[in-house]
Amino acid sequence: MRCLLFLAATTIPVLAQSPTVRLSNLSRPDSADFQVGDRFEIVITAGANQPVSVRTARMAHSDWGPIIGWTDSSGRWSTTGQFEESDFGSWFEVWTVGDKLANPIVQFSVGAPCLKDGHGFLSMSGPNMALLCDTAWGPQSFKTPSDPDPFRTPDGRLIAGRQRSSMTTEQFQAEIMQYSITSHPTDIRTRERGDAAGALIAKIIGVNALTEEETGNVLSILHAAFEQPDRIPEEARDPSASVLLLLNLVNSASNEVKQQIAETLAFVQAQ
Repeated sequence: MRCLLFLAATTIPVLAQSPTVRLSNLSRPDSADFQVGDRFEIVITAGANQPVSVRTARMAHSDWGPIIGWTDSSGRWSTTGQFEESDFGSWFEVWTVGDKLANPIVQFSVGAPCLKDGHGFLSMSGPNMALLCDTAWGPQSFKTPSDPDPFRTPDGRLIAGRQRSSMTTEQFQAEIMQYSITSHPTDIRTRERGDAAGALIAKIIGVNALTEEETGNVLSILHAAFEQPDRIPEEARDPSASVLLLLNLVNSASNEVKQQIAETLAFVQAQ
C-alpha cells in the first residue's frame, strides 16, 4: 500500500501538468469530420480547479480569449454546441489550462451538408471559399468569413470582425505584433521599441500559453526590441513588462526553451 501511495503522489503532479483536449462529434460519433448542423462536445482533462481559456483563429482573424471557465474537482471541463452556417470553413484552436497548453492543438474544418448526388458549385478567391449545393433542405449557400464578418468562439462569444479602413495606429501595431508572434518576427517595426514590445505582447496573449515556436518568436522580438538601447525612447527603457512576460513564459516552457528564456532575460536586463 505504501508503494501505491508513493506512486500516486509522484504521478499526480505530472498529470496535472499535461492537460488534454478532445473534440467530439455528438451528431455523428463515427465520423471524423464535421458539418453544419452537427453538435459537438469539447472536453478538457487537467488538474483540478484550473482556469481554462482558448485562442481561436478563423481565416486570418484570431481571438486570444479570456478565462472562460474552470476545471472541476476531478480536473474536467466541457462545453457543447452546434455548428451553424456561419461556422463553415477551417478552425484553429489552442486551449490553455492554468498556464499550460492543452494537447493537441485542435485543427478541423466544418463542411457543408451537401447531398452526395446533388449539384454543387464551388468558387474561391484567395483564402475565401463559397459553396452552393443541394442539401436535404434544398439548395443552400455557404461561405467562409471575410475580414469584416464576426465569428463565434467555441464557448459562444461573438468576436467582432476587422474593419481595416478604420483601424487605429494601436490596432495596426497590435496586428503586426500578433503576426510576428504566431508566424515569423521579421518586421522591422517590432525593433527599437524597448519595453513597449513586451507590454504589447503581454496584452495580446493575455492568459493564453504559447507554443514553443511562438515562444521562440517572442524571444526574437524582445531581443530585437532591446538591441539598440540608445534608440529606445526614454519611457520604454525600463524592461519591467518584458521581464514579467519572460518570467510568465517560463511556466509553460520545456527545459531547452527555459534556457533560451533565461538568456533573453539576462540580455534585456543588461541593456
